[in-house]
Amino acid sequence: MNGIRAAKYAVRAASVVLELLILLIIAGPVVGAVSPLLGTQQQPLGVGVDLNSINSQLGFFNSGSTIVGNHSIVVPAFNRWPLPAGASLFLTIIANGQTIYQTLPDSVQLGPFQSGELHFTINLTSSLVAKLQGQKVQIGGTMSISEGQFFSITVSFPQG
Repeated sequence: MNGIRAAKYAVRAASVVLELLILLIIAGPVVGAVSPLLGTQQQPLGVGVDLNSINSQLGFFNSGSTIVGNHSIVVPAFNRWPLPAGASLFLTIIANGQTIYQTLPDSVQLGPFQSGELHFTINLTSSLVAKLQGQKVQIGGTMSISEGQFFSITVSFPQG
C-alpha cells in the first residue's frame, strides 16, 4: 500500500514539473509580446522585437529632402527568457490599405538572455515615391517568434 501511495505522489510531482515546463515554454513569447504594452518598462520580459524603434527611423518620409534611395532600418530583438529563441521579421509599406513594397525577411537566433538586431534596407524608387504621394502610408509586416523546436507564433501588424 505504501508503494502505491509513493508512486501516486511521484506521478503528481512529475505532472507538476511537466506543467511548469510547458508554462515556461509558452509564456516566453506571450510575455515578450505583451510586456511592452503594459507600460514604459525599459527591458520587457520574454521573447520579442521592439517595433516601436521603427517609427523613429522613418523620419525620411517627413523630411524636406528627397526620400528616393536606400534607407536602413535596424530593429532590436530580445530574449529575456531561459530558453533559446528566434525572431524573424519583414516590413511592408502600405498605401491606402494595399501593400506596395516589402523588404526581404531577416531573422536572428538568440540564446537565453541575449539580444540581437534585425537589419532591413528599404529601396524607394522615384516611381514608388510617386505612388506614395497624397496617400495614407503605413508600415506593416509579419513577425515570427519561436522557441526552439517547440512552436512558432506569427503575427501580422499594421503600424501607422
